[in-house]
Amino acid sequence: MSKNSVKKVIVFLIAIALSFIACGCAAKNNYSTSQLSEEILKLASFSEMKALSGTSLPSYFVFSDGDVKRFNVMVSANSESSDTLACFEVIDEKQRSVAISGISQYLSNQSNSFKSTIEKEYNKVQNRLLMELENIIILVVSNDTASIWDYLTELGAKEVV
Repeated sequence: MSKNSVKKVIVFLIAIALSFIACGCAAKNNYSTSQLSEEILKLASFSEMKALSGTSLPSYFVFSDGDVKRFNVMVSANSESSDTLACFEVIDEKQRSVAISGISQYLSNQSNSFKSTIEKEYNKVQNRLLMELENIIILVVSNDTASIWDYLTELGAKEVV
């Protein structure tokens, strides 16, 4: 094989490798609400948490489990803590709007509850993390949101405004 043929083969192989890399980077990761929740729980310390079921969801977020595709929500088991980790998967703009509205109402209720009683918890609610990754809306109320913010932005999440 001549030097010219070897160069062409090498260039061809490099082009194929770059194509595979480009396709891999463009693919969606399709995260699940439970995967994200598990990873976030590892990154920060939360108070003792309890998971919400579909029947208890409306009393916290003013929408039902039928208003979102999937969810994984944990709130503090202690009424003196505002710790919250909620991931809501939505399928369209209507579900997104319902979820954002419910989250806003929840945060407002939490703020009002802690504003005059436990300033530390009130500040946690005010400094909450609300982000969106693909079709999942993520709410985190915790003392340590910096490491979670780093993790989520590394995945490509954007802040919800």
